[in-house]
Amino acid sequence: MPKNEISILGAGLVGSLLGSLIKQKGFDVNIYEMRSDLRNQSKDGGKSINLALSHRGIRSLKMAGIYDQIQEDLIPMHGRMMHDPNGDVYTQPYGKEGQFINSVSRNGLNKLLINHAEKQGVNFHFEHKCVDVNLDNTSVTFANGNTIDSEVLIGSDGAYSMLRQKMEQSDRFNFQQYYIEHGYKELKMEPRNGSFAMEPNYLHIWPRGNFMLIALPNPDYTFTCTLFFPFEGTLSFASVKEELEIKSFFETYFSDVIDLIPDYVDQFQ
Repeated sequence: MPKNEISILGAGLVGSLLGSLIKQKGFDVNIYEMRSDLRNQSKDGGKSINLALSHRGIRSLKMAGIYDQIQEDLIPMHGRMMHDPNGDVYTQPYGKEGQFINSVSRNGLNKLLINHAEKQGVNFHFEHKCVDVNLDNTSVTFANGNTIDSEVLIGSDGAYSMLRQKMEQSDRFNFQQYYIEHGYKELKMEPRNGSFAMEPNYLHIWPRGNFMLIALPNPDYTFTCTLFFPFEGTLSFASVKEELEIKSFFETYFSDVIDLIPDYVDQFQ
């Protein structure tokens, strides 16, 4: 490699972590990201399910030399806490006694990884939306008119990866794609009396057959709650939209959540 250069598309968790690990090997690394710099956002908005970080993820963070920075923000979850429709609660431990997974903010971890990679000398280029890739000469064209050539190009640019689309169009490239029937919506459970509104050291789950609600704890005493729900059908995002529909839905399936998230209707909408 004459230039000793590697380019990465996507500055999410995968791209920013990979950039650090590759930089440690002595390569010049440039990362191109469609979004603006998330470190400049005033708050973590949008859909962002917390990570349940286990041994594999921790090992990767240790390899990158960033685990010590994130360790204090991890909240151990020793098992699942299952909430049935009657409001009764059951626990299921994760593995053996003393074993657990960790709740951590996806956006918070992403910011730390970007900062860490930058300190190592990784170059980030935000607001660079990839619109075309030439696989023959490893060049990338961006929506802002910029074009780059790279000796090695790695795609970590998510579900709608332009690089993957171009690979799919290449000769005799076999692939299969399908979409799941469910989407998700994020709700936030605020602290109660200056502390967690529920037991914090569990991954809370409200299983309801074809859909479910989960809740993972955060260091600021909130819970990030996520409703996994079908896009279409009798009970779905398509049928539960208006205030009365949302109230009826929660009163029927998540009655014990209503008191914990008083503004659930506004958040849902």
